[in-house]
Amino acid sequence: MVSLKRYALLVSVSVVVSGQLVGCIAPKASSNSKPTETKAATAVKPEIVRAADLALDVSSHKNIPTLKVEPVTAGAAQGLLRGELTLAPFVDFEHSVKATLTITNPQTYAVDLRYNTGMMADLWLVTQEGKRLWAWSEDMMSTQALRDSQLGAGKVISTSFSIPPKAFAGIPADGARLEAHFAAKAVESNATLMAPVVLLLTME
Repeated sequence: MVSLKRYALLVSVSVVVSGQLVGCIAPKASSNSKPTETKAATAVKPEIVRAADLALDVSSHKNIPTLKVEPVTAGAAQGLLRGELTLAPFVDFEHSVKATLTITNPQTYAVDLRYNTGMMADLWLVTQEGKRLWAWSEDMMSTQALRDSQLGAGKVISTSFSIPPKAFAGIPADGARLEAHFAAKAVESNATLMAPVVLLLTME
């Protein structure tokens, strides 16, 4: 009877000891397992992807076309007022470009102006042959109201336009003319108020 109890006690101790040994060995085996290697690979992969994407973005900028802008002289018929048309930098075909028309009175006297609508000026994009591709007024609503104003000697007025991407996308290979037309007329005078301001646009 005593020997049986001793045998049972020895078996219990051996089971506990073997369980402890298995518990100690298990973490060692998990340190070399595949899940840990997968986790380390996942941590490195995003860094490589970000570097590749950055290089791709930089290289793609080389393919973006540039807009060449050249002023076209109006010749002898300058008119009473002088106009200047400037463009903001061209980014790409997904962004509009701001254009600003500045009108100056170089005379020593004030010039009386008359507008037939609420629009101060219009902007046209035409081919070299004169075919209109786009007009700023096509996308705008203006009131039909007669109004008079005066531009003093040496004074300046300006107006801004937004040229949509679709206008630039339609520029032919030989370029197009961007024309700013002042909407006002000289009051009680047949003199030319202001000749159109023209820029030659070419995509390169």
